[in-house]
Amino acid sequence: MAGHPSELSAERVSLRALTRDEISALGRDPAALAERLGLASAPEWPAPPVRQRFAEGIPGLEADPRFGVWVVIEESARTLIGDVGFHGPPDPAGTLEIGYALAPDWRGRGYATEAVGRLCAWAEAQVGVSALTARTDPDNRASARVLARLGFVTVGEADGYELWRRG
Repeated sequence: MAGHPSELSAERVSLRALTRDEISALGRDPAALAERLGLASAPEWPAPPVRQRFAEGIPGLEADPRFGVWVVIEESARTLIGDVGFHGPPDPAGTLEIGYALAPDWRGRGYATEAVGRLCAWAEAQVGVSALTARTDPDNRASARVLARLGFVTVGEADGYELWRRG
């Protein structure tokens, strides 16, 4: 698997798992990574705190980078519009935490629901995955609507975030 990223397709978007080096490159210069992949890059994505996290690298992806960062590609424009992915491989109980973000100009058009839904379906088909979780800022109602549409339910709160679970 190493060196051969996975790709998934949905109706209007495709998803591509990034290697560790590509995640780091995304953190340093998103436009340069997009160009390297033969794509355009949406402005204002990723947000500065996310770029920093990507530049520092995500631990635990050595065995399988598919449990890291996937870029969201809007197919008709061939543009990187966001990211969706996991905070590392499943824990011993089989739980994966998913997160996602789109560039501001691409929000509110169903792309997040499509991308997150496609990656959730992929994850649930993987051996050893029993549940998906997510966290949202209580003020981010759009993100909460995405999760609710995809069958996630709120299960509490922690550290100022709403906690969600599917499965």
